[in-house]
Parts: sequence; C-alpha cells; structure tokens
Amino acid sequence: MTQSKNDAREQARRVAAHRHITKSERENKRRRLVILTTAIAVVVALVAVVSGVLYDKVIVPAKIVATVGSVNLTRAMYVHEKRLSLAANMAQNLLLASFGGEFAERFQQQNPYLESQIAGSTYSEEPDGQVVAEWVQNESLRQAAKADFQLAESEGQADQALVADYGMVFGATATPEEVPATIAPTLAPGGATATAIPEPTSVLPNPTPDETKAKDVASKIVDTIFTNYTTAMQPTGLKPVLTRDDFLQALHRQYVRQALMESVKENLLPTSKFTASTEPTGIDTSQIFVRVDVPQNASASDKDALYAAKKSRADTIIAKLKTGTDFATLALTESDDFTSRKNGGKMDAFDLAGKSVAGSQFDATYVAAAIALKDNEVVASPIRTEFGWHIIKLNGKTVPPIEEQLRKERTNAFETWFNALETKYNVSYATAPTATIVPAPTGEPVPLPTAPLAGYPTSTATPVVIVNATETATAKP
Repeated sequence: MTQSKNDAREQARRVAAHRHITKSERENKRRRLVILTTAIAVVVALVAVVSGVLYDKVIVPAKIVATVGSVNLTRAMYVHEKRLSLAANMAQNLLLASFGGEFAERFQQQNPYLESQIAGSTYSEEPDGQVVAEWVQNESLRQAAKADFQLAESEGQADQALVADYGMVFGATATPEEVPATIAPTLAPGGATATAIPEPTSVLPNPTPDETKAKDVASKIVDTIFTNYTTAMQPTGLKPVLTRDDFLQALHRQYVRQALMESVKENLLPTSKFTASTEPTGIDTSQIFVRVDVPQNASASDKDALYAAKKSRADTIIAKLKTGTDFATLALTESDDFTSRKNGGKMDAFDLAGKSVAGSQFDATYVAAAIALKDNEVVASPIRTEFGWHIIKLNGKTVPPIEEQLRKERTNAFETWFNALETKYNVSYATAPTATIVPAPTGEPVPLPTAPLAGYPTSTATPVVIVNATETATAKP
C-alpha cells in the first residue's frame, strides 16, 4: 500500500517535471521564432536599402538616354553633359556681363538660375531635350568626321579659338586685332537649336598664337573666368558648385566641336574647288519721285493722261541733273517721296530679285531699271510704276567678298552633309527629346510687303483714293 503511494507521488512528480520541460521548450521556441522573424525583417530591410542604393547609384545612372551608332549616352553621362552645358552658358554670361551697364546686369541675373539648375541635377530627372540634342550632334559630328575625312578632334585648335573669343576680355596677351569685333551665335546643325555661344574666328588679321602658347593663354583665361564666377556668386548667397575644371572641360568641348566643324567644312568644299560669283547681292539706289494719284475707277486712257501730265515735271528734273545739279540736293526739294527725300533720295538696298534688306519687295520695273545702270548713273528717262514716275540713280552694286561667299557655301554644304547623319548613324532615343515643332509651309509662300516707293509726309493725310489697296498699305507714313 505504501509502495503504491510512493509510486503515485513519483509519477506525479514526473508528470509535473515533464509539464515544466514542455512549457520551457515552448518558451524557447517562441523566443527563437521572434529572433528569426526579427532577423528576416532586418535582412529584408537591408536588401531593400541596398537595392535602392544599387538602383539609384548603379542601375539608373547606367540607363541609356540616346544612342548614336554604337555609342550610348547614359544618364550618368547626361548629368555630366548638362553640367558642362550650363558651365558654358555661365562662361558666356560672364563674358557678356564684362561689357558693363544694363547689359551686364541682365546677364548677371541669369547666374543664380543656372547655378540652381546645376546643383539640382540628378540621375533620375527628365532629360533636357536640348542637352540631349547637343550630345547627339557632337557625337554624330565626331564619328562622321573620322569616318568620312579621317579628322580627329584638336585641342590645340580649340585653345586658339578660345583665346580669339575670350582673350581680350579675360586677360590674354592677344592684341585687339586678334580678337573678333563681335560675338555671334554658333550654328547648331540639324535638330534643336543649341545655346548661343561665341563663333570661332576663322580668319584673323594677325596670326593667332601657336598651339603651345594658346594652351598657356587658355589656361589663364579659365583661371580668370573661374575667379569672376566665384565673385559673381557672392551677392547671391549661393555656394558656387562649379569648379575650374568644369569651365575648362566645358570650353574645351565647345571649341573642339567648333574647330572640328571648320575642318569638315574645309574638306567638304576646298578652296581650290570653289568658284566665286560676280552677281551682286546688294543694289544701292537713290530716287527722286514724282507722284501720280489716280482715281480708283479711272479708265486706262484717263490714267495715261494723268501720267503724261506729270511726266513733264519728271523730264525737267532729269534735265537739271544733266546740267550738273546734285542729285541729293534736288531730291530734298523735288521728290514726292517724303520718306527718302530727307536722306537725299537714298533707298533700301535690294538683291537681284528685288528683296530689300528690310524684307520688302521692290517693284519689278524699278529693279530692272536699276540693274541696267552703271555706278553713279541716272536713268535717261523717268521710270513708270503704279506709284508714279521715278528718277533712279544707281549708287553702286555690292558683290560679297570671296571669303564671305566661300564661308556661306561651306556652311550650306555642311548643313546638307550633317542633316543626313541621323539616318546614317542610326540615332535613337529612349525618350524623344522635347523640341519645338515648326509646321511645314502649305500652299504658296506669303508674298513680301511691297517696298514703300512713295512715302507721304507725316504732316499730310494719306489720300483716300489711290490706285489699289496694296499702295494704300505701303504709302502710309
């Protein structure tokens, strides 16, 4: 009986111990599960962070924005291209601001905007269409110049061009004759229009520095540009983000491209294969005008009679000129064209087709009579147009210099050559760059406004009844 009680107690003890062990194991299991879950969560978080960093720093920068042939523009390269493009703009602003006055203030106001654009560039931003287009143009030019003409980029020539454009303003040793008088926007071949930048001097009165000297001078110019940049940014309170090397790379890239363009032009049209034209592009005339006002409903015979009545006055003016009377003096007192008479009868120059420098169209009869004259010759008889009688004097004809003609023809040849490169080198875009779309002209081209050959005096009301609506529009003061 006693043994049974002991057995029962032992069994109860064993059951209690087992229950305790089971409870402890359950607690340990739960702890292990919590630890495991926490570890997994930490790992997942780390993977997410690493993946995000990997995506932002490796995958996104490697994404392709555009391709020319077998060369890709990645987003990382794009950010660098944009930085250099903005640095070139900043250098251009600093150059133009150096002229002082309101001109300087206007360009200095652009600097904080450019600075914010540089500082805010990221790999994930939407690519700027102009920056992409510039890269496509540069890469197409580089590949085609090498393939078609075995031309390579020349930093020496780029330094010479940089010195020519920036040297006089930013502390180079060049003389004023070595620096162009004006700075014109560079031609942006094909596609979007590139940012306005100085055009390299193609022909200088004095020789440019040799490439070794030009490199040293260019380095000093970049030093000055960088100093001016940091000084210009001080009033804005913004910390300068561009470095001296940014300016150096930006300007080198700009002038390397321009030097390569000039080399391609010379290969497309060598001087030995160019024949200059002798046709004038500017015909400079003066006139003494005798007005003939014709009622709108006048018959042909009545119109002829009105012209005949005024011709005698025109003939008298020609007779006075033949006796040696000064043309400009006579125009001041006798001409009914109150626009040109105050200038001695001098008119806008026009080309062989009659298109004037002001963008208007000269009467065909007037143009033909002027072309037939010799320099300083006056028409033997007055010339009739819808406005009245014209006594025309040819002051001279302008034929562009050979250098100007050659430069123009080379530019035309370059544009034709360059426009074919997009197809030749299989240019493609991940996202097509935004560009302004200019609608193609439809129908006949809009005619030029008629040149005002019969200006009325400002103190006299314009007659209501004259030949036609066109004359009404052009004869008003």
